Amino acid sequence: MIKDKKDNIKEFGENHIPIVTFKSLEGIDWLKCGFSTRLGGVSKGCFSSMNMSFCRGDDAVDVMENIRLFSEAVGFEPQNIVMPHQCHTTNVQIVGKNECGRGIHLSLLKNPGNHRSDKQGTPDNLTQYKDIPGTEEEVDGQITNEKDVVLYVLGADCVPVFLVDVEKKVISAVHAGWRGTADNIVQAAIVKMRDNFGSDTKDIKAVIGPSICQDCYEVSADVADIFVSKYILNKSRLSNNDSNQPKDQSDDQQKDQQDVQHPIGSDMSIVRPASGDFNNNPTQKYYLNLWEANRVNLINAGIKPENIEVSGICTKCHSDIFYSHRAHGNDRGVNCGYITIRSKL
Repeated sequence: MIKDKKDNIKEFGENHIPIVTFKSLEGIDWLKCGFSTRLGGVSKGCFSSMNMSFCRGDDAVDVMENIRLFSEAVGFEPQNIVMPHQCHTTNVQIVGKNECGRGIHLSLLKNPGNHRSDKQGTPDNLTQYKDIPGTEEEVDGQITNEKDVVLYVLGADCVPVFLVDVEKKVISAVHAGWRGTADNIVQAAIVKMRDNFGSDTKDIKAVIGPSICQDCYEVSADVADIFVSKYILNKSRLSNNDSNQPKDQSDDQQKDQQDVQHPIGSDMSIVRPASGDFNNNPTQKYYLNLWEANRVNLINAGIKPENIEVSGICTKCHSDIFYSHRAHGNDRGVNCGYITIRSKL
């Protein structure tokens, strides 16, 4: 199901930068969380205009200016961003002040109102900041409990998942492509929040952010088989028997998990044949529901269903507003999600 929720896109700052917000988190006064669009930046051509990645071939000066404009609109400092080196793993890392600025080309940071000074693209009035090298470690999830540490998650169809422990004030940003979803990276993040900060799943709110919907996400039989084997038992029940599942769950939490059932082929199923039924034809195509798979993963990890928000915004359906790999191919920019604990209310 595709939900058109453009009303969740609000303009921020004097430059009116459009940003997706999430209703379930709006009442948390110590939190900032949202997701970028491709609008309001300075990048050109296929990167137009709010590209947030230095790894696509875009001009690094333009990317850094996009980050500055975006940060200014939201109300945080670019030097507080921690940008992960995402590689479709289940690696989740705890970060803090020492990691701030990692992966960001701070030496290219311009002050407001400045423009390029020459044809080579050297900006006027560079800041005093030095580049902090990005980690070589493959990281697809980050966690912090420190104020003003801005967790970034990048994507152009992959699923961003945000986790907020409203009691312990611990936050996480997770990148879940199909591999990370199948390998249950959200559970890895929740386990790490529990083991390192004492988080209780009943206190965790989760948001599944803008990403590709099932109707737009066609996959081959080998990918579909992975999800069928992990989620569909007896052709009627979705389950996740990962050995890392948090223990000591309440009876209500276990019942919530048992109630997660969707018949194969229903609108909410995780895997749906493009035509006909499931068969052994290796050329058969399927439609994959990463939103529902991640929702099931969250419930199986102990998150209450009522504490999960699915944004319902498809990046491919709205490729005029978001970058989408399925819509634009490799010649494109990248969207970003952010989450941070505010120091000032």
